Amino acid sequence: MFDQLYARRLKADLATWVENGWVSSDAAGRILASLDKGTGRSRLPAVLAMVGVICLALAVAAFVAANWEAIPRLVKLVGIVVAVVGANLLAAWAAHAGRRTIAELATVFAVMVFVSGLALVGQIYHLPTDWAGGAVLATLGALAAAWLTGSRPAQLVAAVAAITWVFMRPEPNAGADLDVGATLYGLALIVALGVHAIVWPSRPGRWATLILLFCVYGRIAAESGFFDVEFDVMVAIAALAAALIAWGLVLYRRAEYAPATWLRRDGISLFARSALDVGAAVLTGTVVVTLVYILSDTPTAVPFLYVLSVPPITVVAALALAGILVALAGSEGRSEAIAVAAAAAIGFACPLFAITMPNQPVLHAALALVAALAVSVAGILAGFSFWSVVGHLGVAAVVLWLLNITIGTLIGQSVFFLVAGAVLIGVAWASARLMRRRAAVRGEAS
Repeated sequence: MFDQLYARRLKADLATWVENGWVSSDAAGRILASLDKGTGRSRLPAVLAMVGVICLALAVAAFVAANWEAIPRLVKLVGIVVAVVGANLLAAWAAHAGRRTIAELATVFAVMVFVSGLALVGQIYHLPTDWAGGAVLATLGALAAAWLTGSRPAQLVAAVAAITWVFMRPEPNAGADLDVGATLYGLALIVALGVHAIVWPSRPGRWATLILLFCVYGRIAAESGFFDVEFDVMVAIAALAAALIAWGLVLYRRAEYAPATWLRRDGISLFARSALDVGAAVLTGTVVVTLVYILSDTPTAVPFLYVLSVPPITVVAALALAGILVALAGSEGRSEAIAVAAAAAIGFACPLFAITMPNQPVLHAALALVAALAVSVAGILAGFSFWSVVGHLGVAAVVLWLLNITIGTLIGQSVFFLVAGAVLIGVAWASARLMRRRAAVRGEAS
């Protein structure tokens, strides 16, 4: 959707630039030609073919299942091996020949047959059901195919399988320590999937990898044994989202100066941008959920220092603070960096104050509204369209919930509109000052 909006805006801007003489007609034509090559319409055949390949793999699995008794055991095993090896050899040949689409399709077929084959082999030898173990094998197989062929769909399958493993993995026994082996395995998967998404950029792959990061962190936090209050989880998630935003901003601003190595500069920049977007979405969602909970059920107050002393929160909150400081230090006073860092800090403050000062509904309502507005304003100043959309949705959710809470009394409505008006005017005043300062700096530079 955002790509189409950008293309529409670029076409309108090019017409203006050509009319003003800033861009030649020939250059504008080449830009539009390259833009048309990257439209969604040009990717439609590949998408349809990918769905068709998945259907073929499912058809093979369904055929084997329908003729389970008629097909000898050896034939089943040999068929699975031949299909997986043959599809991978076809993918390797296609990649070597420069037929990227065929290589992707063959790799996806091999991955789907491999995943289906795990279940079939389990049935052949009557193995006990182990969904977590099956997810591990599916993850490793898809990840191996992704790295051997550079397949983006295979990386996405591996990420989804890894997320499934996080939720399917059995919980440790009561009183048991954190499962270090499973934790290290999850962190290793995040690194392998993340680097793949940088070397072979893919938006679904980046988002799935970042979602896996939150899932693994959630299991670590839940199994650490330090969380006694539900709001601790909110604070932990908000801390990770703030850290993701802060370091995503640092990486995004510095990606253009990255050394020319096997890691792609554009891949680093795209991954950092996805980190910013995922962080904003999770942080805004946490703010809204926290507000709903705090106004619906007032919990017992927890000491401020105790919350920050919980190790999963302490470490990630320190990373978030360090990232914010590094981002601000390298921004040279740029308003967009200040706005993004401020949005991360305010969003983290919402659940933190909710658990430490639960009996202040007006404060929490004001903080939630400011946090959602901060995300929206940061998106406008930094040019992050997704941030603007998420911020607008967050503001709408906060306003609707507050109206739902206060609609019964006139005094409640009065307080709500008073706080909302003051917050909006304050944000407008701060935004105007930032924009004037930014314009003045540009004027002095020119």
